[in-house]
Amino acid sequence: MATMKEIAALSGVSVATVSHVLSGKKSVSPSTRERVLQSIGLTNYKLNTIAKSLRMNKTHIIGVLVEDICGLPVPEIVDGINQCLEESGYQVLLSNLRLLQKLYNQYEQLSQYTGIVNRGLQLLEDARVDGIIYVAMHDRRIDGIHQPVSIPLVYAYAESGDPANVSVTYDNENSAYEMTRLLIRQNHRQVALIAGHANTSAANRRLTGYRQAMDEAGLPVPPEYIRWGDWEYHSGVEQAGALLALALPPTAIFAMNDPMAAGCYAAIKRSGLRIPEDISVVGFDNREIASCLFPGLTTVALPNKEIGHTAAQQLLQRLDGLTIATPRTTLPCRIIRRDSTLPR
Repeated sequence: MATMKEIAALSGVSVATVSHVLSGKKSVSPSTRERVLQSIGLTNYKLNTIAKSLRMNKTHIIGVLVEDICGLPVPEIVDGINQCLEESGYQVLLSNLRLLQKLYNQYEQLSQYTGIVNRGLQLLEDARVDGIIYVAMHDRRIDGIHQPVSIPLVYAYAESGDPANVSVTYDNENSAYEMTRLLIRQNHRQVALIAGHANTSAANRRLTGYRQAMDEAGLPVPPEYIRWGDWEYHSGVEQAGALLALALPPTAIFAMNDPMAAGCYAAIKRSGLRIPEDISVVGFDNREIASCLFPGLTTVALPNKEIGHTAAQQLLQRLDGLTIATPRTTLPCRIIRRDSTLPR
């Protein structure tokens, strides 16, 4: 591997001129630039990036630690991170904790795996990354995480228990509020809810949004209208069946995710009713199944790619020494209107 000094001698220019050609920071005459580039081509010169990173104490590598690359939001979030960092000249070092295989959907047990998370963070820190983005697979508050001493850490799809930490997530509560409001504006007065695990943050925030919309409209919520599922298809079937068996069944069902909404479709079909003519159904997450159901499912789309992009932007701001004005960023969701609801 030739050195810049050897390139300079071959080109008949100074070492400083070779440096200017490589960095592009100062203008060089076209003929001089061409001579230098030809010499580089002849000698197959390459910048010693490892030595450069050690000298500048920067690697231009960002560590991305994901709880599970197969977790619902994670691929889109990582795509958003990659897009932002590539535009800024950074590389990504991805580490996958594979927690979904250990947990299935028991997200409330994630706190038991803090040791695994901390080891993953330490490995990235030891790899001399410039910063770390932690990507959760379930929206929640994260406590007890090892805080790297010398590099910034940003949370994506979660918030930190430490309010000083930077995090980017989405608006569960207002999204559920707006979805419930959509049904109320369609003159539905008996709106039931099929929730996820009772001790998860996402389920409780969505429940709060639903209750707020119903309260503002002056609509009662009988206790039997709130059913607790487990985020899976079979619980949608079971809980929708229980709702349809009530003396006063609902005219609309809001399922807290799309698999449970798909379960509602099955239960409603078995009962001989039609969607949306007899009963309306809405979901949450805008998974692929939402557009495959018939009729297409009205649901909430999460800003997953934007979460990743925003988290990467905020990490880069911290690397530039800038202060994040609002450490916790909550991005809005949007309702995707399909054909699963009708006005009463």
